[in-house]
Amino acid sequence: NVRGNFYEVFESTLRKYKDTLLGSEELQEYFDPESGEHIIDTDPQIFYTILHFYQTRGHLYCPPCITEERFLEEIKFFRLTKYFLKLNDTPEEIANDAEARPKQVNMVWTFLEKSNSSVGARIWSYCSIICILMAVTIFMVETLPDIETQVKNESTLLYFVFFCIETTCIAFFTLEFILRAFSCPQFMLFVRNVLNWVDFVSILPYYIGLIFPGGIAHIFVVLRVLRVVRVLRLARHSDGIKIIFLALSTSVSELFFLIFFWSIAIIFFGSLIHYAEGKKNKDFDSIPRSAWWVVVTMSSVGYGDCYPETTLGKLIGSLCIMSCMLVLALPMTVIISKVTRTYHAYIQRENRIELRRQITDSKKAEASELNSSTAV
Repeated sequence: NVRGNFYEVFESTLRKYKDTLLGSEELQEYFDPESGEHIIDTDPQIFYTILHFYQTRGHLYCPPCITEERFLEEIKFFRLTKYFLKLNDTPEEIANDAEARPKQVNMVWTFLEKSNSSVGARIWSYCSIICILMAVTIFMVETLPDIETQVKNESTLLYFVFFCIETTCIAFFTLEFILRAFSCPQFMLFVRNVLNWVDFVSILPYYIGLIFPGGIAHIFVVLRVLRVVRVLRLARHSDGIKIIFLALSTSVSELFFLIFFWSIAIIFFGSLIHYAEGKKNKDFDSIPRSAWWVVVTMSSVGYGDCYPETTLGKLIGSLCIMSCMLVLALPMTVIISKVTRTYHAYIQRENRIELRRQITDSKKAEASELNSSTAV
């Protein structure tokens, strides 16, 4: 009897999972002798899925009308949490299972990946952020005209100071990258992670510069530009940026749709404005130059470096402005909804990982208590 809803099931069906509430002897605590029923106060919709789990031998799902947080609380009461986690784990969550890895490796990975796991991990995270800010600040400051000449001269004190700071930051980044690579649960997941490639590209220019001091001119320029990638390392310390990366990775088709229609609009309105203004306005003497005006207009920037002067050109410009609302609005609504779904999925994934950690810790505590009692 679940809040007035009656369910009948064979006892043998429940006994298949003796480590759960309904399959254990504890179920008798909810037996009412007067009515001859087991009375359980829980949500009938959730209990239906729980009963479905026993009848289908392991198929447990969260009803669409119930939030996952509430569902996890209910199945925790029925001791079904581990079965739900096994069915819904992503490869990343399975890889984070502490039971499948050595304790030392798991400690290193947790230390680097979870800044709130300990005081030391939080300090390490703060040091990482400071190194990133210092490296990016040096990258920007050394482009100032007065400082750039001194930095290029290896005999100056400023060059030595900048070199020491950058070397310290790179040493920290390299150590963190190596520790992550060796302590990761699955190396292929580590390779497929975009943030790990950001880490690799951010430290690569420094070592290439050491191997080829001075270097070839164009290669040296490319390496200097790659140093700006270090600012993307801040994404590792921000859940919001991680969610944006995940949402963009799942919105490739929508982004392609946006670029496709944007390209059509650029070619279409660029051609129209060229033939409408080309003979009277030198700013539109070619379709590529006209396409630049379309890009500036559709992005609502409006530099004012070129603009139509004829009545027909202004009419085309008005149509271009109005069309950009549709070209941008339609795909953006889909992308925004993807960001929202990605955010909820990310939060649910983090909750499941935390729940797995709690289950693992409780198992270890029970095992240690059992060993201590056995020893006594």
